[in-house]
Amino acid sequence: MLYNRIEAFLTDFAHRPAAALLFSLVFGLFCPSAYSELSLNGSAIYKDLGKQQFVAGLFVDTIQDSASTIQLEDSPKRMEVRMLNNYSKRRWLNLWMQSISINNDRESFSGSAQEVIDIMQAPKSAPQKGDIIEYIYHPTEGTSMRFNGTELVANYPKNVFNILLRTWIGPIPPSTTFKEQLLGLETAEEAGEAEGLLSSIQPTSSRVALAASWIEVPVIVEAAPEPEAEIIATVAASPTPEVDADSLPAEPSDESTELASTSEPTAEEQAVKEAAEEEIEFNVAEALAQRDYTPLVVAQIYKSIAYPNRAVQKNQQGTVRIGLVVDRSGELLSVTATQESDYRLLNQAALKAVRKAAPFPNLPEGIKADSFELNLPITFRLQ
Repeated sequence: MLYNRIEAFLTDFAHRPAAALLFSLVFGLFCPSAYSELSLNGSAIYKDLGKQQFVAGLFVDTIQDSASTIQLEDSPKRMEVRMLNNYSKRRWLNLWMQSISINNDRESFSGSAQEVIDIMQAPKSAPQKGDIIEYIYHPTEGTSMRFNGTELVANYPKNVFNILLRTWIGPIPPSTTFKEQLLGLETAEEAGEAEGLLSSIQPTSSRVALAASWIEVPVIVEAAPEPEAEIIATVAASPTPEVDADSLPAEPSDESTELASTSEPTAEEQAVKEAAEEEIEFNVAEALAQRDYTPLVVAQIYKSIAYPNRAVQKNQQGTVRIGLVVDRSGELLSVTATQESDYRLLNQAALKAVRKAAPFPNLPEGIKADSFELNLPITFRLQ
């Protein structure tokens, strides 16, 4: 009875013009079932630079352990990201675009490149600790994107969601473990940590208000008493090669996660801070050029990997995340292990593969920067 009365009150409140936008933000953020009744298929923690960067959750209509089935089913799905660390706009864009480039063929990406760029650039703020980013697909409503409860993009084609989804469960995910955890193929202990973070991380009130401020609400001027007009918010429109020991030539020889600070800047202060941040110019031509160039570099490195004999004998497996920079002529400027495995032999083998693979092809004209940066996870796995 009490629930019905509360529900009736909320329904009536939501239909009042001045409250419609506020209701959609608050109810959508803290009551996910308002827009989808989905089950958590799996969750995983993305780590880089020796830190937990974000926790990922994949929500589906029917729980599956098959990546291809999840991708092919025309049913509601949601990719949820809860930030455990701060990112710059450029770093966040590079993370996604590099993984998109490796996991999607040119034909599937080129037809939706502009929409993907729109989604990546829709937030006017770089992701910060505590933020919640959601990429949502519904069969009748297409692909949408929410940032701290505010819908920034809606009604995009299904292919846009699939392009994003393949970065997590496609052929070259951030790591084999990351993919397996999203498919529910992990131990209870592994699942517990990620699920705990997925349910506990929440944005600060100032970040929620900031996201809401990005939606332009038309000003309604009433010259005379008339039926109330509805307020309508206008909506602006990394990867892991696996190494099989049997198919490669032999070689001779977590930080604790802090929740968002309780000392919060106001929405106005945050807006000023974000306005000072560098704007990222990234268009379809550059996105396609990056999509074409990235797989060339990855393939060249992959061919140079050798699984160390001693690592095979000791049954050592793991993922090494490599950061490399090449100049316009393809020369290797630097290479570092941004996230090491538990084994020195594997860490050294990954670095050696990159150095051996260089030099790389010249940068295409479509990439305007003086250099090209790539963050590449390399997984050593015994079959």
